Amino acid sequence: MSSIAKLLSILELFSEARPFLSAEQVAAELQCSVPTAYRYLRELVDTGMLLRFVGGEYGLGPRIITLDYHLRISDPLLKAGQPVMRELAEQSGFDAVMSRWYGNELVDTHRESHDAVFDLRYGRGRPRPLFLGAAPKAILSTFPKAKLAALFEQYPEDIAASGLGASLEEFRASLLKIRRAGFYLSKGELEAGMSAVASPLFTDASGEAVASLALVVPEQRLAFFNLERVVEAVKEAAARISTRVRALIES
Repeated sequence: MSSIAKLLSILELFSEARPFLSAEQVAAELQCSVPTAYRYLRELVDTGMLLRFVGGEYGLGPRIITLDYHLRISDPLLKAGQPVMRELAEQSGFDAVMSRWYGNELVDTHRESHDAVFDLRYGRGRPRPLFLGAAPKAILSTFPKAKLAALFEQYPEDIAASGLGASLEEFRASLLKIRRAGFYLSKGELEAGMSAVASPLFTDASGEAVASLALVVPEQRLAFFNLERVVEAVKEAAARISTRVRALIES
């Protein structure tokens, strides 16, 4: 790993469970000397990516917030999706959530709330389970065979626990059903008492989704709605976002 890659990898060491790190901890994680870790940390502090606190520990700095702002205003998927998501939330009375797949990580990138009464555990930037809930299953259903095989090799227990299959063949068969339907309905998979209908989002013609659009609905209220109409509303909104983002990218 190059020096630049090691320096940037320090940012990935921070998490909800570990918001602060010492130079000694960084040296242990990067398998480098403590003086080298201090040098890397100083460079990140100088750029505003990290802050040094009293006691010698380091945490994420204000530059991260600035970059998040630039991402929100420049991401074509967010630009294309926000108006459609706002309309979907207002018309349905439920929360519309966009989730994006980055490498082997799934995070919510935007949420439009109708009345902000749902206290959801996951929000913008917080990594979500890769195989639980409607969002990841809608995205995974579009992945090519080779990518699914690599994921199954890496996460066989998680995939089996999610109900997607105990073998690669079962995994692919489960996702093929979702792909043919064009959506996935989850009930209490990610959060107790909450359901979600999700459909994949595309940024090109490759057929592989990069994100999903989901409508989050309390399970007890779902029974009083026409599920087919909810599903069609989500699928139609996802198709509109995919069309809009392609136009933005091509323009």
